[in-house]
Amino acid sequence: MKIYLLCFFWIITVNLGYSQTKETDSLKQVLARMKMDLGYEKDTAYIKTLNELAFQLLYINPDSTRLLAEQSIGISESINFSPGLVDALKNLGAVKNIQGNYYEALAVFEEALQLTNKESYPWGAGGVYQNKGMVYFNLGKYPEALENFYAALKVREDIADSVGIASSINGIGTIYFMQGKYEESLEFYLKALDLAEKFNFQTGIEAFAANIGESMIQLNRSQEALDYLKKSAKVTALTENRETMAFIQLLMGTAYLQQNSFEESARAFMLCNQLAEEIGSQEYLGRSILGLARANLAEGKMGKAEEYSRELLDMASQIGYNELLRDGNELLSKIYEIRGNDRLALFHFKQFKQFTDSINNKETERKAAILAAEYEFSQRELLLKGEQDKKKLEFQRKTAMQRWIIFFIFAALIFTVVIALISYRSRKKEKSTNHLLNLKNEEILLQKQGLEVALSNLKSAQAQLVHSEKMASLGELTAGIAHEIQNPLNFVNNFSELNADLIEELAIEVEKGHLEEVKAIASDLKENEKKINHHGKRAESIVKSMLQHSRTGSGKKEPTNINALADEYLRLAYHACLAGRQGLRDKEKSLSSGQAGFQSDFKAELDPNLPLVDVMPQDISRVLLNLINNAFYAVNEKRKKALESGDESYKPLVTVKTQNLGVTVEISVLDNGSGIPESVKSKIFQPFFTTKPTGQGTGLGLSLSYDIVKAHGGEIKVESLPAGKAGEEGKGTIFTISIPIDKKILL
Repeated sequence: MKIYLLCFFWIITVNLGYSQTKETDSLKQVLARMKMDLGYEKDTAYIKTLNELAFQLLYINPDSTRLLAEQSIGISESINFSPGLVDALKNLGAVKNIQGNYYEALAVFEEALQLTNKESYPWGAGGVYQNKGMVYFNLGKYPEALENFYAALKVREDIADSVGIASSINGIGTIYFMQGKYEESLEFYLKALDLAEKFNFQTGIEAFAANIGESMIQLNRSQEALDYLKKSAKVTALTENRETMAFIQLLMGTAYLQQNSFEESARAFMLCNQLAEEIGSQEYLGRSILGLARANLAEGKMGKAEEYSRELLDMASQIGYNELLRDGNELLSKIYEIRGNDRLALFHFKQFKQFTDSINNKETERKAAILAAEYEFSQRELLLKGEQDKKKLEFQRKTAMQRWIIFFIFAALIFTVVIALISYRSRKKEKSTNHLLNLKNEEILLQKQGLEVALSNLKSAQAQLVHSEKMASLGELTAGIAHEIQNPLNFVNNFSELNADLIEELAIEVEKGHLEEVKAIASDLKENEKKINHHGKRAESIVKSMLQHSRTGSGKKEPTNINALADEYLRLAYHACLAGRQGLRDKEKSLSSGQAGFQSDFKAELDPNLPLVDVMPQDISRVLLNLINNAFYAVNEKRKKALESGDESYKPLVTVKTQNLGVTVEISVLDNGSGIPESVKSKIFQPFFTTKPTGQGTGLGLSLSYDIVKAHGGEIKVESLPAGKAGEEGKGTIFTISIPIDKKILL
């Protein structure tokens, strides 16, 4: 989870006890006074002050650091001042590093390192090695990072740079951290913090305490971690180091997440995200997104967790950050596993494993052991030189040199033999491994082909089931249409016959010359025509509803009267049930009460202040028809049980309500059936899950309804009304649909 090492890019003189704002103001005043002198550009003190100001602004305003560094490079080159040029190049490389331009940063640091070797500038060399280690760490190249940290430590011990030594020890600790050796990393971090406190190195205390907190988080010592992080935050309030602020908030978010304090965790991650935007740090931005994804996953918010994880992978791919790619793929694998999407879960797990293997490799451990041994040898050599008498050392030097030559000759011979044996065994093992790998690849290919065939068959079966569900829904609607359309057609037929009689009567009265009778008959004809027209349009509206429901739709939304839609499909569903869908018709055997078939009351409680809502009417009508049909089915099943037990007091009722909630429109379908058990509620919207008997449901109705509502940016939820007494069935079910209101329609 490490973003930056927080061991800083290099160490220069720091006025301890003062904030960075006071330090930068003081440096600006010094530079202003220097500029009053003629030829100030050739003054090395001016260049050093300019570089120091650039360093102090690094985390406050990286762009200002870049401009000052470029200015210092030009002046240093003009007077051939190598130390100033090295420090300016370090400043420029540091800006590129924190902005994610890693390979450009490496090129700048390599140029600075060559200059330090040429001009013998050890203070600059220690800082450059430390910065190169930082860049390699950010790239996930840990062996190279470790090599540079040990090089920095060796140089800084030679020149007794205590603050730099603390910084390098901290950097080495981060490598153990990335190997998962958190106890070892904690040991190095504590050593670094001890040195920082000993020399009152405030920025070091700030960084090392934060790293200690991170290791303790990995060891599940979250409360101790928070204590160290708060200690770091106190120093950060003085230094105003926004990068460290972001790092601390990131770690606090993780610690709170371990304690299941989701609100505090999300707040910390969002603050980290804001700070990352301000300093232009892609890594912190990515880590804050990773934290938000983990927090949402822990709360069970799968949609938001997937959204943040996808955003994380896009960002990590752009900057080539292996650790973020590893963690993002791990999260997506878990999300898809929970959702039951095994294919995508397996794909992202393989990606996670690939990036994990590239990070935790044996090469890192091997180099760590070699470099540690070399460092220990150099320590003993320095101790020996300090203790021996100079004259005695001079006397023994030739003898010791001869012994070392003989030793190295024998060592070289032994080393050559060992290398030859290792090389032979490695080639033999490589051949065996390649053979096993080829067999494994063939096995994976066969499994892949089998999975592709199974996936194709599954998609075909799913398409057939979805089509079956839509046809069943259309059949239910058609059954309602048959009853609902009969009323307006009866009116049309009756008034048409009446008009035919009136026309014959009109002709007779015209021949007789009875003008008043003619006017009266004409008036009746006019009124009858209005009624025929009214009921004809009513029949046309019903047919239009059926056509809208049956077709796939254009996928375009249009302003829709939800009240009219709810009222229309409530009546159509009722008549569909009367027509005999889903086992509700009169073919049922007579029950003990002597009643059979479907019976239920229904009512609509529609909000008159409901605005038009931008939806696809044919899709929302499918949702309403499905929910209302399910409600009629539930009350009818409860009625059958009541009649079988001789209870005639139960009165089935289905109610459709609408309500304007300001930003959303809410549609509720209520029934007074038996309710839904708690064990079933979590599965109710899953595809192919149904509580109906075999053959009476596909298990796709609620799943399709859920997808349609989500596609409209809305939400659908279910609530089961509790029973009155122990052992009593539930008192009913409420399905609630919330659809956002488009403000443009209101305007």
